[in-house]
Amino acid sequence: MNKKIVITALLLSVVGIVVWLMLQSYQTLQRKKEATAKMQQLPTVALNALDSTVISLSQKGRPTVLFYFDPHCEHCQQEAEQLKKQPQAFENVQLFWLSTERIWVLRAFEKEYALQHTIPSLTIAQISPQAADIQFGFRTVPTILIYDAEGNLVKKYVGETKMDAIVKYLK
Repeated sequence: MNKKIVITALLLSVVGIVVWLMLQSYQTLQRKKEATAKMQQLPTVALNALDSTVISLSQKGRPTVLFYFDPHCEHCQQEAEQLKKQPQAFENVQLFWLSTERIWVLRAFEKEYALQHTIPSLTIAQISPQAADIQFGFRTVPTILIYDAEGNLVKKYVGETKMDAIVKYLK
C-alpha cells in the first residue's frame, strides 16, 4: 500500500514538473514573439546618459544603429576599436551603445575608448534591464540592430560583427 502511494506521488510530481516546464517554455516563446514584433519599429525608450540625464531613444530622420553591449565583453571592446577606425562611415547615422551596466562603469568604458569624442553622433547610455528585454528582447552581447531613416528594422546581428557588414545596411 505505501509503495503505491510513493509511486503515485512520484509520478504526479514528475508530471507536474513536466507541465510546469512546458508552461515556462511557452511563456518564454510568447515574450520572444512580443519583443520581436516590438523591435520591428524603433520604439521610444527612456535612457540614462553618461551625465545622468534622461534621454529618449527616438527616430530622428536618419538611420539608427543600436549596439547592445557589456563594457567587460571582449567582443564588444573589439567592435569599439573597429568603430573608432572608421568614424566617417557613421557621420550621418545615429548610434546608441546601450548597456544595463551601472553608469560609472559606462563612463569608464567611454574614458577608455572615447567613442563619443570620436563620433559626435554616438551616445553611450544605460538602458533598464526591463526595457532591454521587453522592447528589444536583448539576451546576448553584442547584439546590433540597424534601423532605416523611417525607423524600420533592417538587420539584426547577434555576436561580434565587422563594421563593414553594418555599413552596407546604412546606404
